[in-house]
Amino acid sequence: MPKTKNPKTTKETNKDNPEQHVKIILGGIDELDPRMLEFLPPQLREIIQKDLGGGNGIPQTPQETPEDDEPKPKLKFDFGMINCNMDLKDLTEKLKNSEQKNYGILLYGESGSGKSYFGQYLAQELGMPIIKKRASDLIDKWVGSTEKNIQAAFKEAKQKKAVLLFDEADSFLFDRKYAQRDFECASTNELLTQMENHPYPFIMTTNLKSKIDNASLRRFLFKIKYTYMEEKNVVAGIKTYFGKNYKLTKEQLKELKYLCAGDFTIAKRKMDVLENGKYTNEKIYEYLLAEQNEKEIKTSSPLEF
Repeated sequence: MPKTKNPKTTKETNKDNPEQHVKIILGGIDELDPRMLEFLPPQLREIIQKDLGGGNGIPQTPQETPEDDEPKPKLKFDFGMINCNMDLKDLTEKLKNSEQKNYGILLYGESGSGKSYFGQYLAQELGMPIIKKRASDLIDKWVGSTEKNIQAAFKEAKQKKAVLLFDEADSFLFDRKYAQRDFECASTNELLTQMENHPYPFIMTTNLKSKIDNASLRRFLFKIKYTYMEEKNVVAGIKTYFGKNYKLTKEQLKELKYLCAGDFTIAKRKMDVLENGKYTNEKIYEYLLAEQNEKEIKTSSPLEF
């Protein structure tokens, strides 16, 4: 006679099997709305994605790959436009010739000054792929998930022998002295641990160095501060973006005290759209000054008595 299953045993087995629980609770798992996944706890999400194998229309967490099928155009970098506390050209050459790759670089300073772009350029010059992560790629609302994402990022970079670039580092390296709960320190602790023993270059950028935990600073072998462009940097920027035939007067250059490389990108784009790419010295000055004025920088004024 064929053996019959014991209903009681089956029921008990399902009770101890979380995957069976998920299917029973959700019912038609194949019809699960993909948008509902983000509201589930991490353990539940992993079980569902494992069961589906990434199919049935449920999106998986996008994995950034350091290389594409089609070759990317070679990046160009104008060192003359950058005003920072280190010679980036000399640093790049020395790092290219170095036999050691286990170092960290902190790029901090003004927004739009080219910090992330230099990270990408350096990876290119080192002949290494690059993995870029923003705070939104790592920070998760579920307790413990942010730390897992940080671990996964370093693991991926290690496996692919890639440069790891974190933008907005102040979002997950914030000073622990301001934490009000234990779990608020967890992501900072995890990141510090991963940085300590990582065998390949990692680069972090921030506009707010003052918010970064002080203990993290010793993990960075190089700390590079970006500031507003000097007159010579502005001259180099005009040549790079508009051509060598355009020059501003000394008076105009003195007015442009608070520019960064990103301002040239926006000014040129606006001129291409509004002026049909017809550049003049006066128009270049006008558009660059407009970008500077957008920043609403407050300068100290003398005291009045």
